[in-house]
Amino acid sequence: MYPGALPIKKPLTARTRSNSATIAHRWHMDEEVQRWLRIAESDLVSAELLHRGGQYPQALFFFQRAIEKTLKALILKRSRAVPPRIHNLVKLVRHCGLEAPREQLLMLQDLTRYYSGSRYPEGMGEAPLEVSPEEVDRLSTFTKEFLAWLKQRL
Repeated sequence: MYPGALPIKKPLTARTRSNSATIAHRWHMDEEVQRWLRIAESDLVSAELLHRGGQYPQALFFFQRAIEKTLKALILKRSRAVPPRIHNLVKLVRHCGLEAPREQLLMLQDLTRYYSGSRYPEGMGEAPLEVSPEEVDRLSTFTKEFLAWLKQRL
């Protein structure tokens, strides 16, 4: 023992090291989940600003991202595994093990199509780049409701 060091009352065993590692790992995972959720919230704010500004394809892009990031946070929290690098919202819902109603799955398909159509030039045939305000209103409302539904499962 060096001068000024405090004596260790209980020796560090493999079990206490393991528990410490588990606690540290769990804390890191919880921090990572929170990071995904912060990014999702930022994407939702961006989507709402773009929606109000009439930038409808870009708003839909960020509405999709907000749901994608929240689903990935849920995957991380439930499985403690790195979320898959996919953007298909229906596949991510299934990866979470969630049972979503058919109507929700159809809306998620719509958001995925708009996301792909705005992101990849070869995918632009999948979704029209001109989107009606009513369609964006419908998907905006759905996004907020679906995010609330997901957060109840976190």
